[in-house]
Amino acid sequence: MLIHFPDRDGLRAKDADRFLSSRGYVLRAVAGYGFPNALRMSVGTDEANRGVIAALKEFMAESAETDAA
Repeated sequence: MLIHFPDRDGLRAKDADRFLSSRGYVLRAVAGYGFPNALRMSVGTDEANRGVIAALKEFMAESAETDAA
């Protein structure tokens, strides 16, 4: 599954990748395939998938707070 991110400072795929990696989630960058602001997520266990989704919500919320400041 490809997860696309906005082309904005703090919200790009590389920022999300760094955030997710710090929480133990490994997604794959796909810039080499023509998707510079996307990460590839393999379908995993229900628990792992829900964890990634929760972490992505946290990432987007923190980025939104930073934009508002």
